[in-house]
Amino acid sequence: MSVENANSKQHKLKVAQLLTDLRSKDEIKIASAIKSFHAHGDASVIEPLISVWQDGLSAANEALLMDLFEGLKDTDTVEPLMEAFRTVSNGALRRKLVSAFWNSKLDFSPYLADFILFAIEGDFLDAFEAITLIEQFESTIPESAILESQLLLKEYFGGTEARDEQKDTIIGDLALLVKEFDQQTDEDDLYLEG
Repeated sequence: MSVENANSKQHKLKVAQLLTDLRSKDEIKIASAIKSFHAHGDASVIEPLISVWQDGLSAANEALLMDLFEGLKDTDTVEPLMEAFRTVSNGALRRKLVSAFWNSKLDFSPYLADFILFAIEGDFLDAFEAITLIEQFESTIPESAILESQLLLKEYFGGTEARDEQKDTIIGDLALLVKEFDQQTDEDDLYLEG
């Protein structure tokens, strides 16, 4: 057996033990597991972490988990984080995830439409969290995400139901941001054609 395979097997055993500790209901073991995921975790631990969070964590362990998510640098974690974001039904937890995304160094810009939808479906605070995250997007956003966002915004403003004025202001600002992203994409296309 090669050293690499042995290390991989050791890593899997370590992660399995940490996941057992995470699900133990023992606050000290949970805290220790969350801290250990900084060094030993990978994208596979995102779903179990979210699951345990949904079941309820102490304030101290929730703070440790937020710290873990905010410190993520592995781009492989973006997709499982977004999958969790889409499936979590607890609005407060989704808002905390958006806050963690904002504080992390990961690029969530390809998921623009998910955050636009979160802002539209949520309340004023959700819209505020969404715009805070979206305003920091630095990379070029995929055209499909921009188009989907534009459709969601058009549908929102075309609706006739009564809406919150403060939230409408933020959604309007989001629409302007999406328009800027669209213009940046068009400008990038011009540079590519030349």
